[in-house]
Amino acid sequence: MATEKDLINAVRESLKTDGNLGRIKAEMRTEVIKLLDNTNKGNKMKFPKPPLDIIFLNELIREYLDWMGYKYSSTVFISECDLSKQPLDRSLLLQNLGLKESENSINLPLLCNIIETFKSLKNT
Repeated sequence: MATEKDLINAVRESLKTDGNLGRIKAEMRTEVIKLLDNTNKGNKMKFPKPPLDIIFLNELIREYLDWMGYKYSSTVFISECDLSKQPLDRSLLLQNLGLKESENSINLPLLCNIIETFKSLKNT
């Protein structure tokens, strides 16, 4: 007869196999962060809105996480950075970073475009 520990392990493995374990963990982390933020509202200092460079950096990281399929990490990141639900438009990010879209970069996250730009500058 299966023990309680065996049952717990079977459920954990099933959730892991289905990909739901990571999602559940990320959702739980996000909810804990929200709870902590709400309980500290009275004690929390009001931080100024981050500079535009930080917002762009956070958006680049969000785009990378989403592109890689790290949706649970992205969910927690968005919550921690207090980013809007809707990401900034890619063309706006390109324009503000002074980058040009190429045939190779169009299907890659912008962080890869930045790396390629630095590599090409190094080789010139």
